[in-house]
Amino acid sequence: MSKTLASVILLLTFFCSPLFAQEDRMGEKRPNVIFILSDDQSWDSFGFMGGKVHTPRLDQMAKDGLYLSNFNVTSPVCSPSRYSFLTGRYAGRCEGDWFLQEHPSGDQTQVENIGEIEPHRWNLAKILQKNGYDTGFVGKSHVVRHDWLHPHKRSSTFRKVGWNQNADPRTPKVNALMSENHELWCKEISKLGFDFVDGVYGANLKELHNQALNVHNLDWTIDNAVEFLDTVEDKPFFLCVSTTLHHGPAPWVNKNALKSDPRMTGEGFVKEGFDVLPSRESVLRRNRQAGFKDRSAYALWLDDGVGAIIDKVKKLGLSEETLIVFVPDHGSYRHGKSTLYDFGMRVPMLCLWPGTIDPGLKNDELIANIDFAPTVLDVCGVEPPKDYLCDGLSFKPALQGDQTPLREALFGELGHSRCVVTKNWKYIAIRYPDRIQKLIEKGHKFNAFKDNPKLDRPYLTRNLHLGHFAAKANPNYFDVDQLYDLNTDREEVHNIAYKYPKVLEFMKAELAQELQQFDGRPFGEFTKSP
Repeated sequence: MSKTLASVILLLTFFCSPLFAQEDRMGEKRPNVIFILSDDQSWDSFGFMGGKVHTPRLDQMAKDGLYLSNFNVTSPVCSPSRYSFLTGRYAGRCEGDWFLQEHPSGDQTQVENIGEIEPHRWNLAKILQKNGYDTGFVGKSHVVRHDWLHPHKRSSTFRKVGWNQNADPRTPKVNALMSENHELWCKEISKLGFDFVDGVYGANLKELHNQALNVHNLDWTIDNAVEFLDTVEDKPFFLCVSTTLHHGPAPWVNKNALKSDPRMTGEGFVKEGFDVLPSRESVLRRNRQAGFKDRSAYALWLDDGVGAIIDKVKKLGLSEETLIVFVPDHGSYRHGKSTLYDFGMRVPMLCLWPGTIDPGLKNDELIANIDFAPTVLDVCGVEPPKDYLCDGLSFKPALQGDQTPLREALFGELGHSRCVVTKNWKYIAIRYPDRIQKLIEKGHKFNAFKDNPKLDRPYLTRNLHLGHFAAKANPNYFDVDQLYDLNTDREEVHNIAYKYPKVLEFMKAELAQELQQFDGRPFGEFTKSP
């Protein structure tokens, strides 16, 4: 066969693939992608996973599309997880200013809420934008300008917000400052490769530094997502919708959510309000009619938001041209957040794409957030730049029902801990930097959360609140070597490292191999030699 004929056959195979039914080289749009990312969402807030909640749209999404049951985030707190989703890289590779300030080259990293998407490196949105996609971002960021989020550090670039905790957003002067603050965040996020940025939160609601704004407002987020979708014309698009639900303030306390003022937003007080979702009274009523208490209605509220986006895409006639992905950024603090345990790392991913993804598909293979960016590029037919650093693998074949394992083992990192997980085993190692290890050996006592007794070892994270609840919920939290049999102990409560020395040795070798890719980042004995 001639090289010319072989090339023609290869091109025809590529362009005729069902995943590329719309390809701009043939005068049609390439697939659109909508990425919906919830916050702090645990398994028990999904009806289809057995949660005692009413989530009809998400339950239907699981029936109508693909459910990835063994999807994992590699760093189970907000910033690093979001970093990995949008870059395809492990959070420990971050080269953001704040991250490198905390961890200069040569230091052991303590991966948590200090990671930022670097303006000088490629990320998913920037690559898609460069390849003709309209890109949009609405909702919570937490991956830019950490120097704006830490007033207690008083960095030279810290920007004073100009109001106090008790300021009234209805006051014109205060509201104007809040609007200006929001615009600055939008401009920073747009530098990452987003054409449309609106309705954003720089981080969590408390970082608005105002009690009146410390309330969830899904209506505002979805309204801005709909606005972006209304601007879509001929170009394919990528939209990231990142909700503040179900993060704190506790959304099951309805004064923070469904009974709060729907005009209080991340840009201040918006007098006209929003009408893109069913009324909040309707959410409470329908939740009661389904047999649930008001305390669980926050789950239905988020469910309505997902449904509104699905309905908008359908109304625009774009359902068969659009891949919609829903996934939490990590599990809830009530279970495994800020740890490498199962309910922190493992979260459900749902993929909906009528006409391309068959209804009722399920995949139980080991897939992770680092795989999201390369998968989207693969689905969209976009060739990554040669200097794009990506740790993930494309799971595009899984969208069509392929059950081939993507990998045999997955690496995870959080604070002072690292892990490697296979389908059958998980090994977690805790190793402290030398300066901390020396204090431990000297009998130093470390600060605990609030007035709790001091600790023999520090929490794995800087955040004492998260460390306290994580240690309280997980009996082996401080064990330096932990091995779990995932077939018999899915909740990872029985550390059997002492019972299976050969398995432990093998998993340690796997972790050592994973850690070699982080040049200049020590981690105990694992990085002493190749």
